[in-house]
Amino acid sequence: MRILKGESLASKRKSCYNTLRLKWKATDMKTTFSILCCAAATVVFALPPVRPVLPTVAHDDTETATNVSFAAWQDCAGKFNFSLTCRTTPTNNVQVSFGTDADGDGVLSLAESDLVVGWDCGAWFVQEGFDGGRVESSEGSGDLRTLAFTVGLNARTSSPVSVMATVDGASAFTGLAPSMFYRRSWNMMRLTGRGLGGSSELLEVRVVPGSLSVFLR
Repeated sequence: MRILKGESLASKRKSCYNTLRLKWKATDMKTTFSILCCAAATVVFALPPVRPVLPTVAHDDTETATNVSFAAWQDCAGKFNFSLTCRTTPTNNVQVSFGTDADGDGVLSLAESDLVVGWDCGAWFVQEGFDGGRVESSEGSGDLRTLAFTVGLNARTSSPVSVMATVDGASAFTGLAPSMFYRRSWNMMRLTGRGLGGSSELLEVRVVPGSLSVFLR
């Protein structure tokens, strides 16, 4: 310990004591902070995981689907008609998609779907493409019901010029664009059902021309 001129021994000892005391306090605070952090981490990780309890569903969340090839260009008398008959409930989804199987794998993918129509948990719907805008019509659920479309085609160009939609014979979906409902290149349709009520469920699609009928149980 070096004593400077004009500095007493007692003053020098007091200064050294204060320096050691400050170092001890700093070390003690770091130790205390580390202990508190460890204790907090132990408390957080010791909490038991909370798992949400999901409600039970009426039917299994399964999907039933079939792909059927057809030729949309075989139009008869300048019109293209199709209908979907299914059981409509507040919890099921039934839809038919039309499009062109571009890759030839026998499956109409979402990206290949130009038009999707059907029933979705309480409402009929029409959707252009798998990611296009959707129009819905809440007609109420019930037993077997039929959604039908009649598409008028130009006699020379076969382009769609009119469309009429009905649900069990009553008018529905007014103001739809006819261009959504027909492509000469369509060669595949996909019928899909989700949340169905077992083996007694019946889905049916009828397409004219060709008198094509598809049943799915």
